[in-house]
Amino acid sequence: GRRLFEHAAAQARALGAHTMHIPADPNAEAFYLHMGARRIGATPSGSIAGRMLPLLEYDLAESE
Repeated sequence: GRRLFEHAAAQARALGAHTMHIPADPNAEAFYLHMGARRIGATPSGSIAGRMLPLLEYDLAESE
């Protein structure tokens, strides 16, 4: 998981992004928080009606 996340962050940086917004599965939220993301709210699930997902933000500049 860590290597995939770090690769995604590197690719986003290479494309000029400053942040990544992550609509996370509730069971994966702790992983993203451990990686340095912070919770900024919630967003509706695109596949399960009425389900809300944690919305996380990862600052790419802070993680370099």
